[in-house]
Amino acid sequence: EVTMVNIFNYNDRLVSTFVEEFVEAKLSNSSFIFTCVYKSADFPEERQVFLIEVEGQHFALKLDLTSHKTSRLEIEFDVLNRLHLHFERHRRVSVIKPIYFSPSGKFFVTEYVGRKTATEAIRELEQDNRAGQIYRRSGEWLHVLHSFTEATHERFWYQWMFENINSIISSSTPQALAEEFEPMIEQLHRDAIKIDGVSDLKVFSSGDFHGRNLIIDSGHVYGLDFTEAKEKLAVYDIVDFLKIDVFRKGKSSDLDRSGILKYNKKMFFKLYRHPINMDVLDFSIRARLLIDWLSITRERYSKTKFQRTKFEKLRERLLITFQTGL
Repeated sequence: EVTMVNIFNYNDRLVSTFVEEFVEAKLSNSSFIFTCVYKSADFPEERQVFLIEVEGQHFALKLDLTSHKTSRLEIEFDVLNRLHLHFERHRRVSVIKPIYFSPSGKFFVTEYVGRKTATEAIRELEQDNRAGQIYRRSGEWLHVLHSFTEATHERFWYQWMFENINSIISSSTPQALAEEFEPMIEQLHRDAIKIDGVSDLKVFSSGDFHGRNLIIDSGHVYGLDFTEAKEKLAVYDIVDFLKIDVFRKGKSSDLDRSGILKYNKKMFFKLYRHPINMDVLDFSIRARLLIDWLSITRERYSKTKFQRTKFEKLRERLLITFQTGL
């Protein structure tokens, strides 16, 4: 007996076959329900995630229909297995448990934790001290991830950020006004002089450490999605996470030079204790917030309320942040 909910336009017969394969291999039950809970914006026909329910048990099936050629899922499943062992020594943090890898190479199955993501919690929690705890717990999780392999050092190369900014401005029509963003770019160039030639910590990184890839349970944090995992500068994972802070309210006096609320940044670094060059981090956050702001085109701005809200919150932070240099 098979029940399906097809609110996305996916190949339900193919997915049903995959779910049956997993259920036959790992469970004795034959009755299941599955629902599409995610589709890749860039590869909607190839990459999807499904929630499977089998008699009260819940699982996540991650699908990539080209992975048998690219080994993308096979590599991620191997990383998941190794990270699961690494995190086992820690009581409050872990990665999502890997359960089954298909011989077809096109999907794997993990446990499913039906709790809020760090992004949802940070946006919804009104009390600053409660939101701060999400930053603290997320910092602890990332500290453990960045301990997976031995750290090295690498020169910080910032030129790609300026190339990215120039590309955005020349190839699209940002909603932001030139009279507001041009002085910011000039200040960023002055900031770059301060960190030219410095090295910083290089670690095993998530590569996609936004708050939607952390699940916050009572007393436990689960990490997921390691398709972009690789050795890179630690600051990039930190920037990816901390930039969500723009959705929190705060007075200009509450912000530090990076544009992040002082309290939330302090909470993140309570349990993240790898030695990070703060000049490099703060430069990178400033640059990333500016890139995110410029990336909201007039078309995107006009389409959704979320993009308009995001634009205004980024603008508000950036106008304060770029009043001073690093």
